[in-house]
Amino acid sequence: MSSPKESIKKIPFINKNLPVLLKAYQRLHQIILRSCWFIFRMFPINRKKIIFSNFNGGGFGDNPRFIALEFLTRKLPYSYIWVSGSPAAVYPESIRTVKPDTLLFVFHMATAGFWIDNTRKLYFFRKRKGQVYIQTWHGGPGLKKVEGDAIQALSKEYTDYARYDSTQIDLFLSCCRWCSALYHSSFWYNGPILEKGIPKNDVYFKDPAPIRSRIRDIFQIPDNRKLIMYAPTYRDDRSTDIYALDGERCLKALKERFQSEFVLLIRLHPNVAYKDDIFTYNDRIKNASRYDNMQDLLVACDMIITDYSGCAFDYPLLKKPGFLYAQDYEDMRRKKDYYFKLEELPFSLALNNEELFLNILTFN
Repeated sequence: MSSPKESIKKIPFINKNLPVLLKAYQRLHQIILRSCWFIFRMFPINRKKIIFSNFNGGGFGDNPRFIALEFLTRKLPYSYIWVSGSPAAVYPESIRTVKPDTLLFVFHMATAGFWIDNTRKLYFFRKRKGQVYIQTWHGGPGLKKVEGDAIQALSKEYTDYARYDSTQIDLFLSCCRWCSALYHSSFWYNGPILEKGIPKNDVYFKDPAPIRSRIRDIFQIPDNRKLIMYAPTYRDDRSTDIYALDGERCLKALKERFQSEFVLLIRLHPNVAYKDDIFTYNDRIKNASRYDNMQDLLVACDMIITDYSGCAFDYPLLKKPGFLYAQDYEDMRRKKDYYFKLEELPFSLALNNEELFLNILTFN
């Protein structure tokens, strides 16, 4: 029996004009949301209400998660709203969720005293006088160039929106002097910066045992197996062709070099997590793309394989081995270039599977 959605598509008129109808629907939806913004702006601002957003609708993760948990730990008198498009995500009882781009979402955005985000707001919004927008971003130093430093690779639509978004930010969090300079030079941001570290990285300096135990229980990993994670970042076109890691051969090389059985966790960036079916999973290769909190996975794993992701800079803090695997290394150099020469970082660089396996087998 077909679903209502599939049945509607079978109607000749709708099937023939589906692209036009979808575009008209999106336009109408946008007009309704914009209209509601101006209506809800007449309501008073609740200075005791905070609305959190993780990748514009992601689960309970990244920097906003740890800021929210700190508020809850201190039992501060605020009400908490989380923008969530993840039905399976689990939240503390004190946090209410709201779906992105809904009327209730617009109401809370228009009336919350504080917005806490970790990426650009990719929807229409109008901040009011008296509201405070805190941008945590979603990483520290990165390998590939971003924002204004890679403007040649960005669309005009994105750069126009990024410029506007930065004019609305009241405070930017930073982990170090290097990032602070980057936010001022390349993020079209001229406001204050709080250089106090990345909230989500605090977990690296706590007892890892409970986190390791929890991750092993969730993914059903025996105690006698080590963990390695493949965590590539996303490409601007959302393509997944470059995620060509041969998981089985990788596990074979790891066993030969380290004389241990491994389980491979694969975690795609939240922007492309919905494409996680490009891999085949089994009891030795696990799908971790839908797990909310990347930091838990980093703490639980013994090694990492990544490309240009900022997590490459997290792993030295944990003093664990890491390997860089980037098939499009030269292509990315042409499109965006890098802040650092990958060859100079404390990781081996592989441009294909064969080089990666060799780097694993000869790891010192």
